[in-house]
Amino acid sequence: MDRSERRAVKGIVFDLDGTLVDSLDSIWRASEYVLKTNGYRGVDRQDVVEDMGKTIFDLFLRAEPGLSPKEQQKLFEDYRRVYMDFIAHTRLIPRVKETLLELRARNLKMAVVTMKSRQNAEKILSFFGIRDFFDLVVGFEDVKEHKPSIEPIARAAEGLGLRASELVVVGDTHIDVRAGREAGALTVAVKTGVTPLERITSERPDFLIDDVSSLPETLERNGLISAGG
Repeated sequence: MDRSERRAVKGIVFDLDGTLVDSLDSIWRASEYVLKTNGYRGVDRQDVVEDMGKTIFDLFLRAEPGLSPKEQQKLFEDYRRVYMDFIAHTRLIPRVKETLLELRARNLKMAVVTMKSRQNAEKILSFFGIRDFFDLVVGFEDVKEHKPSIEPIARAAEGLGLRASELVVVGDTHIDVRAGREAGALTVAVKTGVTPLERITSERPDFLIDDVSSLPETLERNGLISAGG
């Protein structure tokens, strides 16, 4: 790709949901539980599909458009508290751990940028035994503006001690691709989420791959990282 010419990639920023883990049913069940225990109608699974890549506040407002800021915050705190009770409905995307091992062996810095709270993101990564691969986790509460704003990517770059132009942003939604591109990073879209493919490709990712296991070979083939030993 033209944007990838003469770049040296030094860091990789991963989205979490739909990229490293398949968490759709955990998000749905946890948000449904929190809404109903607070006296609201709940959400359909399709609501979660359509809001994937957005914040949990967007999902709450889809279910209950009239929520006050105080009510939204109460739901968020409850959601953050109970989320791990539903972790059995989340699975690690196949070959993620092996891929992270390979990327770490290439001396690449790595971060996760997610719409989840950092607290829950850290718990999920630890649950699946992959937290130690990441130098940094940027969660919902760490930024004022969320993807597709460039702020989370810029925060990750700063935390990794790199320029955004030295990063690859990997995600499963058009929101990830747009945030990465506008920040000045290279972008890799994966097909493991629920966002329609045409919506992802409309944002013109630099690379489109089936899942993260293809990432090392894709970057190596395009001269963006050195060959593995």
